[in-house]
Amino acid sequence: MDRLTAMEAFVAVAETRSFTRAAARMRLSPAMMTLHVSRLEEHLGVRLFNRTTRRVDLTADGRQLLDHAQAVLEAYASAERSTRPGGALTGRVRLDVPASVGHALIVPALAEFRRLHPDIVLDLTLGDRGTFFRVDGFDLVMRIGETPLSGWQTRLLGTTRLVALASPDYVREHGEPLRPEDVAHHRCVLYASVEAPGGNPWTFAEGGKRVRIRPPASFTFNDGAAIMAAARAGLGIAHNLEMLARRDLETGTLVKVLGDYVAPPLAVVLMGARARIELPHVRAVMDFLSERIDWNLESLEQDVIPSEA
Repeated sequence: MDRLTAMEAFVAVAETRSFTRAAARMRLSPAMMTLHVSRLEEHLGVRLFNRTTRRVDLTADGRQLLDHAQAVLEAYASAERSTRPGGALTGRVRLDVPASVGHALIVPALAEFRRLHPDIVLDLTLGDRGTFFRVDGFDLVMRIGETPLSGWQTRLLGTTRLVALASPDYVREHGEPLRPEDVAHHRCVLYASVEAPGGNPWTFAEGGKRVRIRPPASFTFNDGAAIMAAARAGLGIAHNLEMLARRDLETGTLVKVLGDYVAPPLAVVLMGARARIELPHVRAVMDFLSERIDWNLESLEQDVIPSEA
């Protein structure tokens, strides 16, 4: 048994949660991928995955092995780098970000990233999954307004706010709400998550207090870009991140409503487990995202900035 290949196969399946996708990553057949993992299980005397027709999940033994296996592969990659002329950074970095932020700010910057780091493979996962804080299998995760995991290194990229937005045509036809409770009489475009399939409530600030409103839904989406498109089309008032509406607000495609009731700022943070961030290629991705992308965001007050520890 080639233990290094078997370990690589195990990590690929653990990270993709699929023998088929792992096989495609390693350019092997699914049958060969299964054979490598089976031989590793036989060698270790434990079962690493629970397999069903629908999903592949790590067992307790598999979860315990994963960090060690990733470290072994990274150490081998580091040893390879040390022998290459120029010492260019190589490796694979798994990054998870909200879909709307990824499309708006990260994907347009990838050409510059490729120019700087041609040998780093970036696995970018774009997904809007509500408030589920899923970090398994990722080197770096970007979150907005969520409490960082204890023990993870955190880098503040900036801050943003949730703002109410509408097209000028919508405001001319239906008027503008003057207070948060007035949205009950308007068409509203809501973000729907797994926890709130009918649409998440909106939060405003009024008199120093937070006010939560559950507007009536004309449309619900689980994607920020779709919400913005619906607002531009005049389908209703939307509540979305100001950072995503920057260009629309500058061009006048959208206007803010209820601007006197904007909720407190939300931290935009990049996080990673300490052991992963210490790897040079992971650190390079973290540096690129924080230094090469023009976030153009406000600063948070010091007492709410997650510190890098």
